[in-house]
Amino acid sequence: MSNIASAPGVETDARVESLVDTQLVYAHSIAALATVLISVLFGIIISLQFFLPDVAGSWLSMAWGRLRYSHTQGIMIGWLGNAFLAFLYHAVPVLAGRRVTSARLGRWLFGLWNFIVVIPGWLLVLSGISQPIEWAEFPPVIDAFVIVALVLAAIQFLPPFFRNGLEDLYVSSWYIIGSLVFTLLAYPMGNIMPELVSGAESAAFTGLWIHDAVGLFVTPLALAILYFVIPATTGRPVFSHFLSMLGFWGLFFLYPLNGTHHYVFSVIPMSAQMGAIAASALLGIIVIIVVTNLLLSARGGGWLKGDTGLRFAIMATIFYLIVSVQGALQAQMSLNRVIHFSDWVIGHSHLAMLGFATFAGIGGIVHAWQRIPWARYNAPALNWAFWLLTAGVTIMFIDLTLAGLVQAARWLDGSPWMDSVQQARAYWLVRTLSAVPITAGFLLVFYGLVTGPRGAGREAIEAARNTAKSAPATTPGQDHGREPAFVLRMSYRVSATAAIVFFCLSVFLLGVLPGRALDTQITDMSPDNVYAPSASELRGRAIYAREGCAYCHTQQIRYTDADMARFGAPTLAWEGQFDTPHMWGTRRVGPDLSRSSGTRSADWHFAHLYAPRDVVPWSIMPSYAGFFDGAADKPTQDARDLVAYLDSLGRVRELAWPDGDQRASALYPNDRWAQMSLNADALNNHPGRARITGDYPALADNAAVGGAQPWQTYCAGCHGAQGRGDGPAAAWLLPRPADLGQHAYSDDRLAQVFWHGVAGTAMPAWRDLPPGQLAALAATVQSFRQAEPAMAVTEEQLATGESVYNANCVQCHGEAGNGQGFAASELAMAPTDFTRVRPHVGHSVTVLVNGVEGTPMAPWTDRLSEAEILAVTHYLRTFFGEAP
Repeated sequence: MSNIASAPGVETDARVESLVDTQLVYAHSIAALATVLISVLFGIIISLQFFLPDVAGSWLSMAWGRLRYSHTQGIMIGWLGNAFLAFLYHAVPVLAGRRVTSARLGRWLFGLWNFIVVIPGWLLVLSGISQPIEWAEFPPVIDAFVIVALVLAAIQFLPPFFRNGLEDLYVSSWYIIGSLVFTLLAYPMGNIMPELVSGAESAAFTGLWIHDAVGLFVTPLALAILYFVIPATTGRPVFSHFLSMLGFWGLFFLYPLNGTHHYVFSVIPMSAQMGAIAASALLGIIVIIVVTNLLLSARGGGWLKGDTGLRFAIMATIFYLIVSVQGALQAQMSLNRVIHFSDWVIGHSHLAMLGFATFAGIGGIVHAWQRIPWARYNAPALNWAFWLLTAGVTIMFIDLTLAGLVQAARWLDGSPWMDSVQQARAYWLVRTLSAVPITAGFLLVFYGLVTGPRGAGREAIEAARNTAKSAPATTPGQDHGREPAFVLRMSYRVSATAAIVFFCLSVFLLGVLPGRALDTQITDMSPDNVYAPSASELRGRAIYAREGCAYCHTQQIRYTDADMARFGAPTLAWEGQFDTPHMWGTRRVGPDLSRSSGTRSADWHFAHLYAPRDVVPWSIMPSYAGFFDGAADKPTQDARDLVAYLDSLGRVRELAWPDGDQRASALYPNDRWAQMSLNADALNNHPGRARITGDYPALADNAAVGGAQPWQTYCAGCHGAQGRGDGPAAAWLLPRPADLGQHAYSDDRLAQVFWHGVAGTAMPAWRDLPPGQLAALAATVQSFRQAEPAMAVTEEQLATGESVYNANCVQCHGEAGNGQGFAASELAMAPTDFTRVRPHVGHSVTVLVNGVEGTPMAPWTDRLSEAEILAVTHYLRTFFGEAP
């Protein structure tokens, strides 16, 4: 048991040179820094697109989604994977007193990890070959090689420990062993299972992997570094071996149970959600124990002025405390209800990966690098790197947390979605600026390891020891007590077996068991002959997946009041039964798309894909002009398939509604969560979905100040700055946006259009705008009306016009001109109500001569003379509520 206290401190030059393959430490360290710089570059381009969305043009390889896939996989596998391997090649021989299994195997592993996994993985993702599973975006062919690499890593690093016997294992050794074993178990589960099951069940396994990737791969190896670097640098034993083991087993027992907290308030059974919430709270307590143990172990180490590797390790420990307590809190339902899907969660993940794990990784690399006799070392550069990275990560974390709170506030108060986007812009700019010190920090880490005198790392070690306080004499293991070797070995074996059993139990409890419950629910609630996706919709789904659309738009309406008020009835399990893997998403930059079927017209979708800001000026969605042949009205098959998929979302439940919901409600009368969805006030509450009929509120008496602002934000993209129907997207829409200057509108008609939109056109409803803004928009529309020259109209013309109208127009527009003719109900677009809309004479004549493309209104020149056209034009104007 003596090695528990003393092993990591025994790092003499002779010991390192005789046991450690310093070339592999060097190679993986350089590879780690190269891949992190590339991954950070991906991240910077991503962040720029939040306020400069056209920065990448229409180049699909540089589009937001593909870059995001490459960024996350580059950080986890490229940067952290290489950093951890560099540390293992130093630490394992020192801890075990033996070389790793094979130097040749190490070189094969290096080549496999970097030239078969990371680089090809990036190239495939950027070319559009990927899988839409968070933290598992590399395609399945790369997953196979990752599993091979993990097997080789286990062969490389585990045997040296086992040859010495379990009773001599140091704390850091256990974290290394645990990570290598459990990652090998978790990776296939998280990367393969979501591709084998569908919908909510696929999401349940994804949730397990999201947390297992962090909890069973990243965190154990980061803690292995901390438990190694701190005592090895300070020359002191770990404060408490008991607390070390308590933290270790708490981590491996509880982390696998956390995954479902990514889907709180979802259709996944509430028992699984509550288990994950409770495990998250308990894990927060375990982390406090671990951090306390580590900080007490570092006492007297002079870390701020002393060893650079120790400084990174201590800051990693502090970040670990913050991010873990934050994670435990945000899993609780009261906070999760508010901040989920917002940038708060993005700040949390960045603090975990760029804060805790990255600082631990750098600490491990620097510690090992200092002990390579022939390596260069530049202490001032690394010192500056520490402060720049600390400042950059801290700014980014605080900034994204604040952005998340702002977004959450707008979502809760029912503001228009674009308000949350616009108010987050300043925070997104700060986030990009925070990349400046972060990038500079990584560059200085690289510079600090490749410049400076050779062997200067050893001098830095001695200087740091002189700075630190002298440690009291400690005999190996004096603070841990001694146990018989047999008892110790048995306790380790029992605990290890229990941990593996517990991991399998977590997969059963949070994956298999919820899956069975969901399968039962799907069987019970799914309607007969449920609509299956068409070939075009399936192709569109594949495009949606490869472009990372699910990382901005969710496809799950949660069981919360805010979601139900904005989007409609919460998502049921059977709605996603054909989605393999799921497309639920974990972030909302854009709105949820679960009920997008029938919400927008096809030409609106095409225009929005081709030139998003021409349709929605504040949109930050990247352009997908590559899906078109030079214009929005020339879509390729990819664009048609993608729009077909978008228009299919929510259709299956709408086709079965309300009878299907009523039948399902009778089957689950005591299921509170099912009843929330099945008895929701509306299936689709999308504020922009057009309706043909229905009640609507009158315009407010007091218009908000500054009506031009909402006009430019919501309307100018189609109608133009002056309402002439000549906005940048107008040419791509059928029917074309109205020239508002050529019409007189009653306030009642404007109130109806703002509330219900115009079905059959690209004109959406604006039910999420405040009453004052709607009144301001109405005033803006009225201001566009152009004066007409006075025209003499004879009684004979009006009589002729009435005769023509009764013979040709009354079927659609009705006897009273109110758009309620007997044929009106058969039309996708309601006929014009002339009692509330009065077109200018010239405009009416143009319509009668040319018709209106994209509507049932055909040209009448083959049936009416010029005189009759002019006569009926004058007659139509008599229906309007004001004097002509």
